[in-house]
Amino acid sequence: MFFMFRDGYLLRAGSILTRVFGPSHTALCAVALCFTAVSAQAQYRGPISETAPLFALDTPTSYANTPFTPPVESMVLPWERLVRKLNRHGIGIVVDYTSESAMVLNAGHAGDASYTHQIGMELDLDWSKIVGWKGFVTHAVIVNRAGHNLASDLGEKSLNGFQEIYGGGGNVGVHLVYVYGTQDLLRNRMQIALGKMPVNIDFANSPLFCTFMNKSNCGIPKSLTRTAAGYGTYPGSTWGTRLRYWPLHGIYVQSGLYGVNPYLNTNQYDRTGFRMGTELYTGVYIPTEIGLIPSFGKNQLVGHYKFGVGYDSSNYRDVYFDKNMNPAAVTGLPYRWTNGKTQVWIQGDQMLVRNGHGPLQGLYVLAGATKSQGQNSAYDWQVYAGVVDRGLFRSRPKDTVGVEWSETFASSRLVDSQWIRFRRGLSLPGNATYPQSHLMTFEATYNFHAFRGLSIQPDYQHIWRTNLQADKPQVDAIGLKIHAVL
Repeated sequence: MFFMFRDGYLLRAGSILTRVFGPSHTALCAVALCFTAVSAQAQYRGPISETAPLFALDTPTSYANTPFTPPVESMVLPWERLVRKLNRHGIGIVVDYTSESAMVLNAGHAGDASYTHQIGMELDLDWSKIVGWKGFVTHAVIVNRAGHNLASDLGEKSLNGFQEIYGGGGNVGVHLVYVYGTQDLLRNRMQIALGKMPVNIDFANSPLFCTFMNKSNCGIPKSLTRTAAGYGTYPGSTWGTRLRYWPLHGIYVQSGLYGVNPYLNTNQYDRTGFRMGTELYTGVYIPTEIGLIPSFGKNQLVGHYKFGVGYDSSNYRDVYFDKNMNPAAVTGLPYRWTNGKTQVWIQGDQMLVRNGHGPLQGLYVLAGATKSQGQNSAYDWQVYAGVVDRGLFRSRPKDTVGVEWSETFASSRLVDSQWIRFRRGLSLPGNATYPQSHLMTFEATYNFHAFRGLSIQPDYQHIWRTNLQADKPQVDAIGLKIHAVL
């Protein structure tokens, strides 16, 4: 069996794969080779988020597990030289500032505006350089967040938000985001992570998501975390572990085990993130993900394709039935408890045109969908699609332009229950004032690389059915994001 790749390399794959992996793995390996389609040189590594530590997401890229420290440029050259010198000794430091301001143009709230910011600090330690512990790296991030959430002024309590930086840890002096360690094994084919960490630094993420300001997709599709407490997301974290394995370049399998804390980022538990106890955990969250990272042609047009399933073992209220399997909105009895919740996600991004040598230098398309268990989740489906292009203009190689659309559907059972309650004059869950249905967002943004370590990003958003309510007017908003790295 032979494979001819576009770069001209000829591989006698059948006998080699059978000898190395055994007959049962030959077919899998052959498919993997077709997907990767790369030369004998190291596979192209990218993309990596450049907005660390806001979202230094652990996007795996062909044996490149969690990076030691994010590759960011600094506004202050003497500081950058010092940091690079520290990097050579195993110490990585990133300090940055992000602000997001937004203003509503219509919908009865014209002129309403708000500001929110985050000051972040990341510390990474490579213990192989410090004490000779090969393959062991620790990661820690703390943030300061403050400001006002503009979406709340419009009665928006769902996953949509005009300023993604506002959220858990808001208006707190110091908030611990995560602290964990990673150990590389088997010549970097395997990595174990252990510590207090969010799920979304490893699963269902993309560094392209936070090109945008709207909260519905930045970090991860928010329907995942808003329908299952187990899917802890930045800046919240719980104790957990994750194992990732690379059977071949361009293919990985990973799974994790995380504590479920329904009070994460709330005053009932720990607003600052420094509380280390597990007394309020209600179960475990077990995500598993398979990823393919092909790279096509001489320009190495890289893509990331992911399929994942997550299971939350906690108990959740049914959104329709009481304990007797009758509509709780009719009987007045409490909604029944259900055990366990399953989520599924499928997503991908693909570079179509390369504009330069960097991992983000090109035109990407991205799309995906999430599905949550409808009987005990507020949201059922979320779908999204977008385009991100960095280096569109040769004279502006570090500028980024993006357009994204997202739509989220409420659980059909929840909607049925809300209509019963609405017709009976009863209050509705989810802070709704009218039965919910679906929410749709559109965003167009342009990030100007104004100076080394400084970007200025004007933004436009249009929202249909705020809070998933048909009686809400459409909203237009403009925003401005500023990101600066010390």
